[in-house]
Amino acid sequence: MTITLGVVLLGYFALILAVAIWSNRRTKTEVDFLAAGRSIGPLVGGAVLAATQISAGTVVGTLGRHYLTGVSWWWIWFGVWAGWLVSAFFVAPRLRRFGALTVPDYIGARFGSEGVRLAVAILIIVTNSVILVAQFQASGEIARAVFGMPALTAMLIVVASTATYSMLGGVRSSSYIEFIQALIMVVGLAVAIPVLVYRVGGLTTAIAFLDSLDSRLLGWYFGPRELAALGIAFSFSIAVSPYEMTRFYSMRDERTVKQAIGVSIGFQALIGLAVLALGLLTRTIFPTLASEDQASSVMAFEVLPPIIAALLLVAMLSAIMSTVNSVLLVTGAAVSHDIYGRFRRLATDREKIRVNRIAILGLSLIPVAVALQELGRVQSIVVLQTKFVASFFFAPVVIGLNWRGGTAAGAVASMIGGFAACVGWELTGQAGFARHGIDSVEVGVAASIALFIVVSKLTRPISPQNLAIFFPERQP
Repeated sequence: MTITLGVVLLGYFALILAVAIWSNRRTKTEVDFLAAGRSIGPLVGGAVLAATQISAGTVVGTLGRHYLTGVSWWWIWFGVWAGWLVSAFFVAPRLRRFGALTVPDYIGARFGSEGVRLAVAILIIVTNSVILVAQFQASGEIARAVFGMPALTAMLIVVASTATYSMLGGVRSSSYIEFIQALIMVVGLAVAIPVLVYRVGGLTTAIAFLDSLDSRLLGWYFGPRELAALGIAFSFSIAVSPYEMTRFYSMRDERTVKQAIGVSIGFQALIGLAVLALGLLTRTIFPTLASEDQASSVMAFEVLPPIIAALLLVAMLSAIMSTVNSVLLVTGAAVSHDIYGRFRRLATDREKIRVNRIAILGLSLIPVAVALQELGRVQSIVVLQTKFVASFFFAPVVIGLNWRGGTAAGAVASMIGGFAACVGWELTGQAGFARHGIDSVEVGVAASIALFIVVSKLTRPISPQNLAIFFPERQP
């Protein structure tokens, strides 16, 4: 197993390095680095959106949730896809038409405020650090379960490899690498299913065992109300996730963006079904693992033939690296383009790319220290991050792109108020479904929308010049 995995990993990293070097040679300007020269088509673009979405939260956290709680967690995917549809119809086309390089570019232009732009850049850096914690913690879980390797060593390997290709080729290299990673994920997860079915003695045997172990595994472990709240969290977050929205800027045009979202949903459906099957089958073979986060790696190492196990482990690594890469590119751009570039307006493209690369390296190391503390399960950390993003970003992005009346003051109040309401509800213990039936994301999004509308009604409107960029069809 060690030799096989070593060979597969060497081939995988060699391929990634080759793509990164190829992309680096074609990266000359900031537009090349942050938007791949606006050259990405629907197939690669859709795979990139899927690979970014399918993170450690899926191949480690979601698989672990299915292992622990069974089938009902799968309904969360409908919330994810609803978010993608909102993005396809109300967010993505307008963002691509605007043709910015970063999400704060849009915010600053839409609301005519450099202060709002700066606030968004800072919030992106803070909340994206949370998702990085989940990715690094998952890599530590896999390394510890499979190789007995210290978690810190595994995290630093992920940081070094991902930061290298992120810094070399920017969005161009990450797009083609994530296309490869999406294909690896589909193949790696799919080929493992028939092996596990054979190992457990067939689907009928597995279903009978799971039903005898806990009838909720094949029914409703979570109640509809709880699943709905979690689905809402993912839906609102996906519709406005900065590391997903940034990918729209690299695509050729608005039509490409819509097609890419459709391709992405197809990839996610295949991967989601495979993860569901693997979680349940792993519970049949190993019913009493100490942690559900170990289910994917233990299953790969203990059950699968070496070559299939190696493919699956590389698929899990691909899921982690694709999300880490996208997050690092967004946070690096927030530092170099939206903060450094605004304070040093005469900075050259070469200078901003250099600052971006330094930021990528620095911002990739900070979450490692937090991940080592293992403050929660991987999926729990991912869910928390989605709640934060939805609470501060949904109103100014989705409503702001489709309602002329939004103002800069309304956007600031919406982001700060929504984020504070969500965090406050979480910290004070008021998010328990059994006690209140109201989740923190519902509180955060409701507060954000209300503040956006009310404060916008009471404050100075945006100039017609700014509005004309986003609402040209409504101009006299």
